[in-house]
Amino acid sequence: MERSDDYAGDMRWGWTCPLCETDASVTRDPDSDTFRWECDADECEAVGFGFTSRRRARLALRAYRDRYENIYR
Repeated sequence: MERSDDYAGDMRWGWTCPLCETDASVTRDPDSDTFRWECDADECEAVGFGFTSRRRARLALRAYRDRYENIYR
């Protein structure tokens, strides 16, 4: 497995959801043995899944946030 040079940030802390600015948790999915990020707000349905590691899930969440913030600029 090739490791990306992208900076994943401080892995001790979570990230924020790009849709509602609430914390997003990164957890292991026991059914598929992959990792997923999910917005912690009950009214928000933002989720990302199928990542091979916690680091890749957080990188994907950060990339999604960057793309979302640049949509209307």
